Amino acid sequence: MQAAWIAPPAVLVAGAVAAVVLVRRIADAVSELATSGRRFRQVEDAMIPIRVETRRLRTSLDDFDRR
Repeated sequence: MQAAWIAPPAVLVAGAVAAVVLVRRIADAVSELATSGRRFRQVEDAMIPIRVETRRLRTSLDDFDRR
């Protein structure tokens, strides 16, 4: 009879612990995603001069007389 009284709270506690672990892992994943997004933007911003130079080179080659 006492097992019936102990089991439901134990199940609730186990479920709460599992929920805390899951929420914590989701929070870590979101944090890592934000960090990787910042890194990607930094790399993308660093490539802007390369893109500008490529456009200038392409424009100058288009103007080049090929005869």
